Amino acid sequence: MTGAATSTARWAVGRRFDEWILDRVRQKRGTPELPFTLEYRHIYVMPTRFGVWFGILLAVTGLGGLNFNNNMALMLGFILASIAQLTTLLAYRNQLGLTLVGLRAPPVFAGQPAVFKIAIQNPEHRFRFSILAINSLSEDCSDIEPQETVQLELDQETMTRGWQEMEPFRIENRFPLGLFRAWTVIIPRARCLVYPKPDPNPPPLPQTGHGDEGSARPGDGEHLHGLREYRPGDALKNIAWKTSARQQKLYTRLMESPREEACEFNWYLMRGGGVEENLSIMTAWILRAENRQIPYSLEMPGDALPAGLGEEHRDACLKILALFKS
Repeated sequence: MTGAATSTARWAVGRRFDEWILDRVRQKRGTPELPFTLEYRHIYVMPTRFGVWFGILLAVTGLGGLNFNNNMALMLGFILASIAQLTTLLAYRNQLGLTLVGLRAPPVFAGQPAVFKIAIQNPEHRFRFSILAINSLSEDCSDIEPQETVQLELDQETMTRGWQEMEPFRIENRFPLGLFRAWTVIIPRARCLVYPKPDPNPPPLPQTGHGDEGSARPGDGEHLHGLREYRPGDALKNIAWKTSARQQKLYTRLMESPREEACEFNWYLMRGGGVEENLSIMTAWILRAENRQIPYSLEMPGDALPAGLGEEHRDACLKILALFKS
């Protein structure tokens, strides 16, 4: 059997074991409701690879001591075995009582990793060391001080738009010597909103809307907006000399630049392309219009938003695109 085939076989066995564990957890515990406190029945303790080799070393030491009637070797073996046994309790207590108080993930675009933020609280008056959250893609580790809450982050791949459920993950630690790991499986009830992937080269913005916010913006420009009394610091080029001479008081001209007409992003006006391609183009349009501060409206089958600007308006439009069903 080749090395690649052996690796594939091991991966398949490991995956079947993980699925079996998840099925058992679902049957026994179901989906936990937050806040979720780790109790004795949630925590498993198993030797690490280092712990297994350490156990083999202890066995060899004991056999050697018995074979040669070496009391010092036997005493050393018993002392090390006692220490190893004690670490199982320390690893277990290091995790017992931790409380999972929050799970959330900010929206991302398809293709970007979803970052799930896991808030873990230590309600007791003792330190917790090297608490690790781990899934199939990433891991994050932190110490937790007494009565403190830390936030661990786990990444998860995103491929398609819409809601993406958080995959099961583990909370574990290998404190203090790394011989044993105490771990628990969490089947979360959390999800991340995935926006459509923006088109990297979209068509020009369709400026066909007629929003109420399409008026001119005061500031530097070529059109006169009005007059006001001179203030220290005003540019001399903006002083209205004729008006100032008549009124015997300095006045400053306020200029304005015309605002571009509001954009209308209308699903019914899209020409050609598939559903996902058109959603990708509209996503890029929304980001471009927001960046240029051009008001934009959105018209989709079953949903519509008037012209507007700002993060809330942008997120509302992107959510409609993300959850669109053709």
